[in-house]
Amino acid sequence: MMSEPKSEQRIDELMEELLELLEEKVQDEENQELLEAYRDREGASDKELDAFEQHYGIRLPEDFRTFYKRKNGSGYAFHILFPGDAAQNEDMVFYMLSLEQMQREHDGSVEIRMEDYFSEEEMRELDPRIKPYLHQKSWITFGKLGGGSLYLMMDFDPTEQGTYGQMIMFKHDPDFVYYVAETFTELLEQSNRNLREIDVIEY
Repeated sequence: MMSEPKSEQRIDELMEELLELLEEKVQDEENQELLEAYRDREGASDKELDAFEQHYGIRLPEDFRTFYKRKNGSGYAFHILFPGDAAQNEDMVFYMLSLEQMQREHDGSVEIRMEDYFSEEEMRELDPRIKPYLHQKSWITFGKLGGGSLYLMMDFDPTEQGTYGQMIMFKHDPDFVYYVAETFTELLEQSNRNLREIDVIEY
């Protein structure tokens, strides 16, 4: 695991690279306006991040905190995260919620166990690092696709094989939960790598 100063430095590098990629790939006028708003977007304060942690009884990963101290989300429908595998045409796209939006999203969530809807055979497809739920209170959504069919979440209640704060994704129709990355840093690295493969960002 990276030390805190190195982790912070790596996030700064990835955020700088992300902005350069967005400036290159965002070309239409409407999204240029969203990009301009993202450039000017302020970060959350330590006090706000601490209050968020205390409200949910969680400890946010340091790399995630670093990002949010720089930018409190990306702005509605300005998709900046592209996890997955672009080479296999399996990349997804997400905009990032502000802390306030994350809280609203979470407070409206309900707990749904997989066993109520899936057979044992279907549940065997679930990554062993994730507990068998479709939704649960220890998952915090921080990224969404504009229409709400994809949710990117931090998992604060993984299995013994998982990692506290790991990145997971809920995909609608068919509903299922997938493992994305061990850390937020790994997610950003994956996302920037995929973004480099895209000629033009189209929303």
